Amino acid sequence: METEAVGAFWRWWSAAGAGLITAAVMTGVYADLPEIIGAMVMAIHPELRWETGPGARSRHRLCVSGGGDPRLRSLAERWRRAAPPPTESWEFAAAREHQPGMLTGTLEGLDQPVNLGLARVAVDWDERRALAELTVFHPAFTSMSTNDCRQASRLLVDWLLGEDDVQRWVGGINVTPADPRDSQPAAIVPEFFQAVATRNPDPRWTMREAKTSSGHRVIVCALRPLRWVDHPLMDLHTAVRISYRRTGDDGLPDGEALIRLLHLEQDLDSLVGPRGRLVASATSNGLRVLHWYSDSEDQNGRDSFDRYARSRQNVQVTHTYDPGWGCVQKFI
Repeated sequence: METEAVGAFWRWWSAAGAGLITAAVMTGVYADLPEIIGAMVMAIHPELRWETGPGARSRHRLCVSGGGDPRLRSLAERWRRAAPPPTESWEFAAAREHQPGMLTGTLEGLDQPVNLGLARVAVDWDERRALAELTVFHPAFTSMSTNDCRQASRLLVDWLLGEDDVQRWVGGINVTPADPRDSQPAAIVPEFFQAVATRNPDPRWTMREAKTSSGHRVIVCALRPLRWVDHPLMDLHTAVRISYRRTGDDGLPDGEALIRLLHLEQDLDSLVGPRGRLVASATSNGLRVLHWYSDSEDQNGRDSFDRYARSRQNVQVTHTYDPGWGCVQKFI
């Protein structure tokens, strides 16, 4: 149904929608066009939202947003990838882009108007997790409901960083009625995250050791930082469990077993190819678990894992729909 609704939207856009909304933006006369677009977007999913704004390469941008929800972000991405090529007038986005110019405006529709230029933000950065905790203050928060404070803060941060960078670098957004001691004007916060992105250009493999509740050593390898938003269509988690018989005294693979495991991983990587991405592995007590992600709508990708397991007695696979990569949160 979602796929049909996406196709229906773009057929309408190509036949009439693009001309109608271009004229509406130019004249300011929208009539029932917002209701028409809203209904078509809600047919894809009732919680998706849409908006227009200035484009980066085109004059205007049409955005369909899931508001940070991983499953909705995946749907919005499928909507965007089904779009026609951008034109001089219109480009398309599956998440709100950063719009720092919004700080010169006033946010309406809450308990009271909020002059966004007065907002201040404290950033608590966790280098190990490559995630920030933000605390947002505004003088108006003293007389606003908690829900409106949170809504204003979320919109502010989305406009400062863009929806995807919020998912990429922000672990939590808090609100406070008192200005934090280490706060800074909201307008300079994007500079901090630009530096963060420069320091963390690509995920890197890391290795650490832990112990199970029974005392067995566990070797964990994982990409860090581990971000689902960098691969919004890879929403199917596949756990590949490979058992090995020959172990050292600590339950970890000895040299021969380790070489065999590496060959098995290479075989799987060649079979899956670009359809999937290995993001983590955990090895302990005769078992190595590989954590892969692929596109849930790509049946060939899923079949690759299943064929791999059927041809090997010591391999099992389990598939889980997991658009937010919750299955590997323990490795972040």
